[in-house]
Amino acid sequence: MRAVITGVTGLLGKHLVTRCPPATEIHGLSRGNWPAELESLCTMHEVDLLAHEATFDLLELLAPDVVIHAAAEGRVDMVQGKISEHEALNVEMGRKLAEFCTRRNIRFVFISSNAVFGGSKVRYSDDSEFDPVNDYGVLKGKAEAAVLQANPSALILRPILMYGWPFSSGRQNPAVQWVKSLREGVPVSVVDDVWTQPLAAWDCADAVWSGAASHLNGGVNVSGGESSSLYEFALKTAAVFDLDTSLVLAISSADLPQLAPRPINTEFDLIRLRNDLHVNPNSLQEGLEFLRASEPSIRSGNE
Repeated sequence: MRAVITGVTGLLGKHLVTRCPPATEIHGLSRGNWPAELESLCTMHEVDLLAHEATFDLLELLAPDVVIHAAAEGRVDMVQGKISEHEALNVEMGRKLAEFCTRRNIRFVFISSNAVFGGSKVRYSDDSEFDPVNDYGVLKGKAEAAVLQANPSALILRPILMYGWPFSSGRQNPAVQWVKSLREGVPVSVVDDVWTQPLAAWDCADAVWSGAASHLNGGVNVSGGESSSLYEFALKTAAVFDLDTSLVLAISSADLPQLAPRPINTEFDLIRLRNDLHVNPNSLQEGLEFLRASEPSIRSGNE
């Protein structure tokens, strides 16, 4: 199988290339300045996705069996109040790739987000109505609709808060940042009034590859399945890494100077993830223990 991955330099991208199925030939697309580690993991191509002619000329040349579109502006506060500035990448690029894959009979997997949901339900199913509370979620919802209109066979995955070791130059995720700060003796303030289901990035990667090899279409919610407040998540992270839990301080979300609102309680039922993609995600304890065991300074960094 030949796969093209956009957003390959991100957290999910790293785990996609390190957990790909045997005999998979991966081509990553990036605007440049990718981590050196990627050179040994896949074939990299420098291209600006929004330079449409160059992007689709390259795709024609590569002739992939599957396109996994994970690229987007993922910083929620960066998007808030600036929908028009980010629509080209976060919505229109997904639509154009979906159209291309339809014309060429290429499998298309689009990475969405739990942000399409606003946190008002106890458990969201895969076909729950969208109710986003921020502009990032609004754009992801628009992107899902555009992708399925252009390519009804497309698979859409909605990962929730992911954790895992990023590339050395990659963006930090909460678990990794907490470990770094606590090791330095720096207290971390974490909200105790937001609930989520932390997702190991390698479990999300497994779901993507399972979906890429299937004929499943439509939306699939992806999470670790175990509900936790962010504060509880931070405490458990500190405990697993044998760090000082007294440095983990509980605060209210009202105390954070964030621009965009966040869903207060996003939980998934994971029906399609388990029954159709056959992925049973790690418990939070298992995931954090594996995170510690696979730390780059201890091992190779390839979870």
